[in-house]
Amino acid sequence: MIGFLHFLDTKLTVGKHIKFKMKVLKEKWGIAHMQLTGNQVHRNQFDIGEQRQTTSFRTTDGEKRVVVVLLGIGILSLLIATFFDKNVTQAVMNQNSIFGNIFQNYADQGAQVVAFVSAEVIAWYIWRCINDQGIRYMMTGAALLLAFNQLLSLLQDALSYTFSMLNNLSKGIPMGVANNTAAVQNYPEILRWLLAFVFMIILSALFANWFSKISDADVNYLIVVAVVGIATVFVAQLMIGDMKALWGRFRPYEMTTVSGQAMSEFTPWYHMNGINGHNSFPSGHTMSGWLFLYLALFVPRHNIATQKKMVIFGLAMGILTAMSRVRIGAHWLSDVTVSSILVGLLIFAASRLIGAHFVENTELQS
Repeated sequence: MIGFLHFLDTKLTVGKHIKFKMKVLKEKWGIAHMQLTGNQVHRNQFDIGEQRQTTSFRTTDGEKRVVVVLLGIGILSLLIATFFDKNVTQAVMNQNSIFGNIFQNYADQGAQVVAFVSAEVIAWYIWRCINDQGIRYMMTGAALLLAFNQLLSLLQDALSYTFSMLNNLSKGIPMGVANNTAAVQNYPEILRWLLAFVFMIILSALFANWFSKISDADVNYLIVVAVVGIATVFVAQLMIGDMKALWGRFRPYEMTTVSGQAMSEFTPWYHMNGINGHNSFPSGHTMSGWLFLYLALFVPRHNIATQKKMVIFGLAMGILTAMSRVRIGAHWLSDVTVSSILVGLLIFAASRLIGAHFVENTELQS
């Protein structure tokens, strides 16, 4: 009897020990299982993120259609201009056109606007992301100086064209006759600097406030847009400026002032005259008008409504500026067409480099 009790006690002890071991193993296995599951989830998330980086952005079918349509319109316009440049100008040219003068005076600043916005974004990105006080103040100040310089350049164009137009009106001559260049200073310099300081303070405060509220993801996106924006402006100005010098094409309003015979110095758009001081082809104003379209890329990617508005604004500025240059007699149809094609493709290429659509797809975002 005593032996049986001893045997039973031994079995119970072993059983308890086995159960205890199984409990420990289950707990350890559970922890290991959870760790494995967590690692697997983390790995899956990493794989998904990696795949999203490499495959999520692509040119949509809608974008392809828009590019093809706009490019087709541009090629058709250039074909018409090849044969009817002079006819179009003779039919529509009017240097007293209010439409032509407004866009001549105030649509030539697209390049400066994009450069200004880019510099402001860079300035407040530095202020937000750099911790070293000395470096932060120095680099932010440098970026703001670049922004201020763009304001001065913008106001130089706008004020020069405006004062030239007012001077023409006071003399009773067509508004756009002597208003085809902003090279001559005809405005009070103190006015330009005063306006630049006022605008700089107001706009910089707005940008600083904006950057204090947006997310880190938006900040990281905007710095890329800003850097590419500066490069886009540089390439556009260099490309159009060099072509102007090499082509040496006379402007429409210069036709009656060269040899006394209307259209005596006309050359088709594909004819290069060499460097001679004339710079009609292609149109610089049209380049700046189309650069307003780049501003749509500065809109954070979740703000679809504002993206649409900025795209409409950019397209309108590009098209209307081109039309105004022909209307006022500063450019031929071929001048504005070639500028539109080149700068439009440049901006589209910049958007591909950034990895942003002009208007994001709401379904993809959700």
